Amino acid sequence: MNKDLGLNELFTKKTKKMAKKIILTTSIFLWLCLVCSVTFSQVKEKPIKKIYLQVASGPSNHNGAFYEAGIQVVLKNNWVTTFSYHGIEMNPKNLPSDYEQGYVYLIFPFYDEFPVTKMDLFSFTAGKLFEAGRKIWFTTEAGFSLVNGETMSFSKQPIVWDGLYKSSNYSVSKENKTTIGGMLKADFNWAILRFLGLGAGVFVNLNSLQSPVGFQVKLMVGKLNLKRKQKMAK
Repeated sequence: MNKDLGLNELFTKKTKKMAKKIILTTSIFLWLCLVCSVTFSQVKEKPIKKIYLQVASGPSNHNGAFYEAGIQVVLKNNWVTTFSYHGIEMNPKNLPSDYEQGYVYLIFPFYDEFPVTKMDLFSFTAGKLFEAGRKIWFTTEAGFSLVNGETMSFSKQPIVWDGLYKSSNYSVSKENKTTIGGMLKADFNWAILRFLGLGAGVFVNLNSLQSPVGFQVKLMVGKLNLKRKQKMAK
């Protein structure tokens, strides 16, 4: 019986990993198809003005934190398209206000792991770029996300203390779910060099599991295509 349960759990984990890989691969393929279709439809002029990898990190609501990795492309007429991945950890939105962690007492208390909701976002967004100078620009984008995340349920239970271990006042169960969310983003970007830049921004993802809101600081590496300085007329 226990062996069967172990095999089932292992099979479930492998299935989830495979599903994530399929979702990620499909998302990248669709995004590349979108970029290529726009590129080939604008062959008369240089279709890609900027293209760069961006990595970011920052805090989110519900006492959370996240990291991001993505590719952003700026096309003709300052249209912007981005494929990005966010990995987020935050407190469950339904965490009881009186929740207490269990702990083992060995001279000092060693607490059980605090309930944390983990979420993966695979996002396609598109929008516009607004130039504010030779090295500075802003982007605003909207799109959709494939959301893979956890939901938690809490059930009140009596606290048990045996002199060594004190249990939590709630039992916790997790469930993995996948849904579609809406992504909104706005970024400030500053090119330090032609291939290196920094930025900051905010995002919100609206979905049925838990809607994260985050602030990020990011690093950009790639073709930033700085405008040349205009020579002063003599």
